[in-house]
Amino acid sequence: MTNGIVEGSATSPLAPSKSSISSLHVLKAILAFSVVSWHCPLGAVPWLQIPGLYVDLFFAITGYFLYSSDFGKFSSRVRKSIKKIIPIIILLQVIYYLIAPFPLESIFKVYWVYFRWILLGFVHFTTGPLWYMNALLYGLLFLWGYVKIFKGRHVSTLMILPVLWTAWTLVRYFVFHESMVSIFQFNFFTRAVPFLAMGYWIRSKEEVLLKRNWLTLYLLLVLASGLEYALSGAATGGGASFSFVGSMPLPFALFMLTITHKEYGSGTLIELIGARYSATIYYVHQAIILLWKGVNPSCPSLRSLYEQGGALFVFFLSLLIAILVEHVLKLFKKSSLPGKN
Repeated sequence: MTNGIVEGSATSPLAPSKSSISSLHVLKAILAFSVVSWHCPLGAVPWLQIPGLYVDLFFAITGYFLYSSDFGKFSSRVRKSIKKIIPIIILLQVIYYLIAPFPLESIFKVYWVYFRWILLGFVHFTTGPLWYMNALLYGLLFLWGYVKIFKGRHVSTLMILPVLWTAWTLVRYFVFHESMVSIFQFNFFTRAVPFLAMGYWIRSKEEVLLKRNWLTLYLLLVLASGLEYALSGAATGGGASFSFVGSMPLPFALFMLTITHKEYGSGTLIELIGARYSATIYYVHQAIILLWKGVNPSCPSLRSLYEQGGALFVFFLSLLIAILVEHVLKLFKKSSLPGKN
């Protein structure tokens, strides 16, 4: 999901270009389906979670294409991205409000609700996926300021933030006896910022990093993360399963493994989906889920269909909408060209 992020010297293309990285487009398509499958049932078909495959890798892909050793070019890419993100945020807020309305007065009268809406981008969990766009916007602003202040140095330091968040959740659980799950897990500072920084830093050190055997490292980290989850779960009776390795090192290794084979998936349908439609799939899939659930009570057959393979149906409906949106935008762009009536 590029969300208008720059690839090379131009804005992110609607189709894979010769300079694009096929494996990252494939990764975006897989991530898009993963997000849908996390929010929808798959019935009797189990979704096998790929270790380290987090939605946060969308941020890493963005950071990767933002990087430039020239701060002016980096700033230009951030600026272009923000200009595209803001209208999308406004449009999505309107669309999701119409589908899942909430009392507007609660935003302006209740400080907590207002703060949550501004910081996280959503008021209730039914529109939770909106958090990504807000996090991306704030993360871009933060990374730009950080790179400017430190002149591109110490970016890798930001990658420790997910580890610190994991440590904080343990403090909340063991010291304050609170749930490890918090609505503020969707904050930009420990989600967007470290993964944007990850992609940025990887691009800056890519030549050196690619010399390592990332398949072996990835498999070792999968093993280490699995042991952490198993041991922590056993020690707490399943109340606090966690993994420090899984918070950053594992997705880092998966990303490196992906760009180690840049031509993987070149010319395939999955590359095309990742390059052109993954962002829109993410934007609209929750809207489709809400609308589908809205008609379920009056249509048992649709409810059964959703329970048996909702993720597949929602994904392909989202894909169809993404294709339609692309064609509408092309027609609009063509009609707005000089000389066109």
